[in-house]
Amino acid sequence: MQTQAFNARARTGVVSIAHSAARGASAAFKRPFVKVAASHSNWREEIEKSSGGTVTTEPPASTSTTSISTSASSNTPAASPVAAAAGAASGLLTSLKAQQQQVAAALAQAAESVARPAAAPAAAATPEGRDEPVTIPTFDLLEYLADAKHQATAFTVLAAMSAVLSVLCIVEPEAVLDAAIPGADLSDLDVTFTRIIGVTLAASASVEYSLKHAAESQLLKSATYQRLMAGCAAKSAGFLAVLLANIPTTFELWDGVAWMAYVITAVAAGAINMAVITNSSGSGLAVPPLDLAPPANASSWGYTACGALYLATVAACFAPETLFIGDPYSDITPLVKGVWAPGFMLAAVMSYVLKDAADRNRLGASTFKNLNLGLAALEYGYSVIFGSAILSDQVDIDAASLSNLGGSLAIATFCLYTYATAKK
Repeated sequence: MQTQAFNARARTGVVSIAHSAARGASAAFKRPFVKVAASHSNWREEIEKSSGGTVTTEPPASTSTTSISTSASSNTPAASPVAAAAGAASGLLTSLKAQQQQVAAALAQAAESVARPAAAPAAAATPEGRDEPVTIPTFDLLEYLADAKHQATAFTVLAAMSAVLSVLCIVEPEAVLDAAIPGADLSDLDVTFTRIIGVTLAASASVEYSLKHAAESQLLKSATYQRLMAGCAAKSAGFLAVLLANIPTTFELWDGVAWMAYVITAVAAGAINMAVITNSSGSGLAVPPLDLAPPANASSWGYTACGALYLATVAACFAPETLFIGDPYSDITPLVKGVWAPGFMLAAVMSYVLKDAADRNRLGASTFKNLNLGLAALEYGYSVIFGSAILSDQVDIDAASLSNLGGSLAIATFCLYTYATAKK
């Protein structure tokens, strides 16, 4: 019973507490709101008088802000026209300076890209660690022989080679043939013809020696030396032509090294003369001018006759043999006899140059003295060799052989006499 009484009292207290809370909440929601303007003078006092009412304030009207802005703008003085123009000009100058700086930067960048070495892209394109391709060094003969000192050196070498080969062919013809063409069965005519090759090389040495002195004096532009160089180039071409014409019958008989030396020497000599002509003529590689005027004096007539005889000898080198008929031909006899032809062709050029000098009364100059001495050596040497062939029965004693010997001695004596007596 006591327990029931206690529970009843507790339940009654809880209910009364709940009712009190409900009444308080209702009273809270029913409290009046007081709205006070921001401009009211005693707004704090009214709030304090209200019993816990919620006060909501509104911001003051925007008239105060507007009035402040108006007062500020009214205090700012109006801008003058001069100041406005100055500001515009200043802005324009600033814009122009900026554009100028941009243009200068663009030009500098373009110049840098142009001046950049071309090797840089190539180096970047080449992978690291990869070697550059091997290049073979080249030699520009034309450029090398543009210098007078180099020209003189080249002609000195050619003159020395001609002199050495001349002596070897005259003194030891059999040794020369055995070394160059070891597979051939030599005949006595081969030995005789090799000696004749030697005397033609003596004349060639005199020409190249004269060209050497002309190069040192820088006189190679003269028509005289242009003609002599053209004759030397033609001689080299003749050597090659004779070799090629006899390849079918003699190629297998040659020593390989000697054959290559023959070809290389002929090509090099011709290339040197043509390169010097190109550098010194003033008109490139051109045929030198020819003077076909008739002889003007006795000496000129004499050299004209010499030139005609030399041209006839060149033709006889390729004609059936009519003089040297005492011994049979071997496989290499046509080749050896054919090598005469370029030497006698150069002798014809020498005669033409001397004829021109005789027309101008210039036979006393050192160049023409050297040429006369070269022709005299050629003809005296040929006379000795031809006389030996007559004595060894290689040549029959008849009118043709005697006239050949007499003509050779006459040319030699004429050239030697002119060499000794001509004055500058």
